[in-house]
Amino acid sequence: MNSRFLETFIALARTPHLRRVAERMHATPGALSMRIRSLEQELGVALFTAEQKSLALTDAGRRLQPYAQAVLKAVEELRQAAQPRDAVTGRVRVGMMETVVHTLLPDFVKAMGEQLPGVELDLSVDLTVNLIENLMRGELDLILCVGQEPRSPYVLAENLLNLSIHWIARKDLVDAQDALRQVFRHQIMTQMSNTAPYNAAVSVIQKLAADQGVPATRLRISSSPSLAALVALAREGLGVAVVPGLLVKEQLDRGELVQLPLPTPQPLTIAQWHALNASPATLCTAEIVQQVCAAYCARHAPGGWIALADTGIRSGPGSGP
Repeated sequence: MNSRFLETFIALARTPHLRRVAERMHATPGALSMRIRSLEQELGVALFTAEQKSLALTDAGRRLQPYAQAVLKAVEELRQAAQPRDAVTGRVRVGMMETVVHTLLPDFVKAMGEQLPGVELDLSVDLTVNLIENLMRGELDLILCVGQEPRSPYVLAENLLNLSIHWIARKDLVDAQDALRQVFRHQIMTQMSNTAPYNAAVSVIQKLAADQGVPATRLRISSSPSLAALVALAREGLGVAVVPGLLVKEQLDRGELVQLPLPTPQPLTIAQWHALNASPATLCTAEIVQQVCAAYCARHAPGGWIALADTGIRSGPGSGP
């Protein structure tokens, strides 16, 4: 069975538009149609029906789709196992959220250069919602994002690290002994609105305020897409930041910032996602990410700033045969 035929089947199941998939696979729509017809003849079933300008999976196509995914995954693992790591070549498009830039990125780039010198990295930084969308569109190969359950059977997701979240302020801004009462006098700054870290922080802030009898109308909560900006504002005494403590460890050690003894939101989980039928270069890159995370955690775990996450690999509904 030709693996390219299976790849075409899976690609069209994900994006049921011949022309769009043909452009992504550097082929013609006619060539893709021939691959699907050949696969249908070999399997003895119809996989798609035509609906106006798009395709739709038949019942048989939906039933066979997870089996095709499993075969492709096995083929890629076989190819990967057959190559020494230093012989792996290609280009891997890696998207990451900003937290990764300030933590894992330098170690990751160094490890890639040492262990996968034949792989070219194409790096980008974005919000998790955009990273996931770009991965699903095939515009990224691997993403490092906020951990959550994948909704697609075409994606493998693995939680890597948990970063503890802390209330951070300039040392003379809030009296730590009276932090619970004083903190609501100031602007409270957290990560980008409508993200999981933001929602978790706001939930804790609102509960604390309610417990202290502070009306919601008196709360001043602001958000920023830039963690670096939040830290800079906190250093200037322009508010209290609710951020991963590891990002300001040096400023805390120097006494420029202090950690306030207040209840904290749930940890921020960093996860990596890639397609089920990822290339050997992408799979090797994912292994290096795992190694980098383990080493980074070993260095920074003292103090409770960071911990390895539950590393169970998951995919979305309908991923198994």
